[in-house]
Amino acid sequence: MRTEVALQLGLCGLCLALALLGEGVGAEIPDPPAVNCQWSSWSKWSSCDPCTKTRRRSRSVEVFGQFGGLSCRDSIGDREFCVTDTECQRPPAPACSDSEFQCESGSCIKKRLMCNGDYDCEDGSDEDCDPVRKPCGLAALDTNEQGRTAGYGINILGADPRMNPFNNDYFNGRCSRVRNPNTGRDDRLPWNVGVLNYETLVEESVSKEIYEDTHSLLKEMLLEMTVKTDTGFSFKFTPTEDSMSNRTSTVGVEQQYEKKTMIKDVTEDTTSQNKSYMRVKGKVQLSTYRMRSHELQVADEFLDHVKSLPLEYEKGIYFAFLEDYGTHYTKNGRSGGEYELIYVLNQDTIKTKKLTEKRIQKCMTLGLKTDFSGLGGIHHNHSDCGNVTTKGQDNTHGKAVVDKVMTSVKGGTLESAVVMRAKLNTDGVMDIATYQNWAQTITQAPALINSEPEPIYMLIPLEMPDANSRISNLRQATADYVAEYNVCKCKPCQNGGTLALLDGGCICLCSHLFEGKACQNFKGDKAKYPGTRPTVNQEGNWSCWSAWSSCNGGKRTRTRGCNTDGLTGAVCRGDTNSQEHC
Repeated sequence: MRTEVALQLGLCGLCLALALLGEGVGAEIPDPPAVNCQWSSWSKWSSCDPCTKTRRRSRSVEVFGQFGGLSCRDSIGDREFCVTDTECQRPPAPACSDSEFQCESGSCIKKRLMCNGDYDCEDGSDEDCDPVRKPCGLAALDTNEQGRTAGYGINILGADPRMNPFNNDYFNGRCSRVRNPNTGRDDRLPWNVGVLNYETLVEESVSKEIYEDTHSLLKEMLLEMTVKTDTGFSFKFTPTEDSMSNRTSTVGVEQQYEKKTMIKDVTEDTTSQNKSYMRVKGKVQLSTYRMRSHELQVADEFLDHVKSLPLEYEKGIYFAFLEDYGTHYTKNGRSGGEYELIYVLNQDTIKTKKLTEKRIQKCMTLGLKTDFSGLGGIHHNHSDCGNVTTKGQDNTHGKAVVDKVMTSVKGGTLESAVVMRAKLNTDGVMDIATYQNWAQTITQAPALINSEPEPIYMLIPLEMPDANSRISNLRQATADYVAEYNVCKCKPCQNGGTLALLDGGCICLCSHLFEGKACQNFKGDKAKYPGTRPTVNQEGNWSCWSAWSSCNGGKRTRTRGCNTDGLTGAVCRGDTNSQEHC
């Protein structure tokens, strides 16, 4: 009861604040001048690579776009064709032992794997014969989707990698089986997957509060997405470097259902007057898997791309590799599906219908249980939710509680996601049938919903020529990638606003008391009876770290400064110096 009263008071307070706005006499401070993306000069062209007949150069972002200026959405690297008299000298293929067969690609496999019906050579050259002994006998076992996509990478800045580094069609002559409870049949596990367990778990959560503005909502969403690295709210959802693969990538309709698209929609939502926001999240876990700790089989294309990386570090091509395969691969993962809904609520209607936050939250959820072990048989009672969830009859008169719903869906088929969005756009709320329709398709198209990452350079075979140089370069590239796309290249926000970098553009996430592109305006100044402007400690923004000093006495240092551009009396919290062993 106490919670419901508190929530009701929160809604009343918001409505009162909104009622006071728009009639004040306070002077509005204009937004700061727009800041356009600023690039450094290009580096000198590299020497002409005799094997690819290309040369490369790269540049850096000096200042990201901000306050309505142009964002930095072009590539760091550049390449062009060139001519050279130098001959291409590729390292010789490894010498296979007497007990091994050499694939046409040059890799070696055990001779016992020949003519067994499996493509142990990725090019199939080991199967130019009639199968003698199939590992699974006469059984026709398929590999499930979890096994085929196991190990899929992640990018610590948020982009989805374009390729999987693993060859999950390799079985090493084994017939490891796992019973698939969704089909009732046995599936065959790839060699790379050490353990796969089917364990169905269902979760549903609703935001503890109804957000008064998009900034508080966006800050919460970004906080959940941050990886435990020193990147702040720095995100790069869209790859900008050309892929190292010759495969052409197409942007399909699936993109409109991705989390990054929802974040973009929230960022660009400017119709927030008399609106509030509520989040509902659902998750279905189907299985967990663990990759082998040693002898992982990577794809031939991955090895070819590693070998093509120049030994002399060149930022652009190494960034392209990271955007292809991810900064990390998945060591342990959970597969399934998840959705997130953001309800844009009409505060005038909520006030008219005298609805409490507790009732709205109850009516917008399905009542799923965390120990739910199946995809059917959900039970809930929303019989008293008619005037909350019914959108159609009120929408024409502008009286619907739900103005619109933003959706993000991961896992399941595209068709089920389309049906889900159509239902939400029509009725304003999810129903059981729509949820079940989506959940039952997750077995056909499961997604990676949780990942324990491992650095991508750990997959480079140590026996590869110049392996240590390329591992060292990829370590540097990962650090450079995080440093390149960082909020340290943004101007500070005013009045305690939080900086975020989204796809090459800086934005200020204001507290609920302030607004404007730099959070420069106190909302109370616009009220009919202006409130007292609170005292806010102005915070600067740390500049980027300097390069590391040379190693001295087993230690090296770097420094940074506090950017207080446009602020009076601002300070930065933290240290100006950093030190590490070397």
